[in-house]
Amino acid sequence: MSIRDTLSMCFGNLMRRKGRTFLSVLGVVIGCASIVCMMSIGVGINNSQQAWLDEMGDLTSIDVLENYNTGQKLDDDLIDSIKSIPHVKFIAAKQTLGDQLSPTVSAGSGGRYISEYASVAAYDSETLQNLGLQLKDGSLPETKGSVAIGEMFEYSLKDSRRPEGKNMISYYDESTYEPYPEEERPDPYVKLTGDKIEIGVLDEYGKTAYSEEFRVTGRVKQDYNICYESDSGVIMQSSDLAAFRTAAEKALNLKRSKPSYSELKVFCDGLDNVSGVEEEIKTLGYETNSMNSMRESTQEEMNTIQLALGGIGAVSLIVAAIGIMNTMIMSVSERTKEIGIMKALGCYVADIRKLFLLEAASIGMIGGILGSVFSLAVSVLINIIYMFSQNGGGETEPLLQYITSSPERISVIPVWLFLLGMIFSMLIGLVSGAYPAMKAVKISPLEAMKNE
Repeated sequence: MSIRDTLSMCFGNLMRRKGRTFLSVLGVVIGCASIVCMMSIGVGINNSQQAWLDEMGDLTSIDVLENYNTGQKLDDDLIDSIKSIPHVKFIAAKQTLGDQLSPTVSAGSGGRYISEYASVAAYDSETLQNLGLQLKDGSLPETKGSVAIGEMFEYSLKDSRRPEGKNMISYYDESTYEPYPEEERPDPYVKLTGDKIEIGVLDEYGKTAYSEEFRVTGRVKQDYNICYESDSGVIMQSSDLAAFRTAAEKALNLKRSKPSYSELKVFCDGLDNVSGVEEEIKTLGYETNSMNSMRESTQEEMNTIQLALGGIGAVSLIVAAIGIMNTMIMSVSERTKEIGIMKALGCYVADIRKLFLLEAASIGMIGGILGSVFSLAVSVLINIIYMFSQNGGGETEPLLQYITSSPERISVIPVWLFLLGMIFSMLIGLVSGAYPAMKAVKISPLEAMKNE
């Protein structure tokens, strides 16, 4: 038989038993929609986790932590050891004044504006350029005696001429406990970019024992993933911090502290190399944290969730497969005489097998197409319900934007999942039709002709 004749007979046979065909297709629709929707939830959760990790920071960086159990410090010897590890791009070594010194910052005429508990950090000039700090205004410190301040540092300054409780300007909305949008923030008392500030340290009586003047060259954008000082701290060059610390310790009659680092951030030359570098650092006796290790752990959890959700949906598709098999077996039983006539007329066994397989595959394909389309509608409905439940009736982003591109969607159907639903349904139909087709070709022509 030609392909055209086979297709004609296939769809003619399906249409002769519309009710049975409809129920078989409906079973595939439900099964296909179930597995696609279940897996779409896994994809949505995975995308949300990935978006969260992307916001957390650079996936190619590794935080190296001081080992308090062995007393191993973060020092220059460790930096030299890490630099020798293949695929290490550069190391950001952060220095602070340490636990012995309590820095304060004053600004304005006569030191009117004061930050009593300022956080001061330092990096070498090369690291400052490569660290990824973005500027709100001005430039990063490049010359001796220059510093940059965090985006919100100016709001940490108190006006010493105002009464306590009314001497600071807040960038938080007291009604919502959330920061004001940048365009709605009130202006701080002073704008420091281009001006001078005085950094000092206190003695045991709370008096300034030593201080130095620095020029503010710029203000960096808040990014906790790079350093906390990008929020409300001061960032300077390592050489300036070392000189300041030496002079401050001398003024306070403190024993000079051994230079060490409060934080090391190791950057790799590629995401695939992070795990290897991290393991090498651990062999040196240090603990590490990285977004990549979190990503790998999260990915394993997501794969497990997707497998479980896909398994739940697959149960419905298996039930649909049993329905297709039952339909085809009944079709073979009812068409025994027809099969006998086809054989008597010289129809090839392969053509008879092809006919029944095509009928089963057609049921699976039609059900898969309708099921995949139906799953899109269900996915949109799930996202709409989830969006409103999460916002509690408050403001939401535009509906069309949310259901098409928001990373917060709980159900996401990528193209590959849409196509997989249709192809898998068709394959289920083929597999389900294999036994009935085999049964059909084994029917004896003489026995079939006797069948009424």
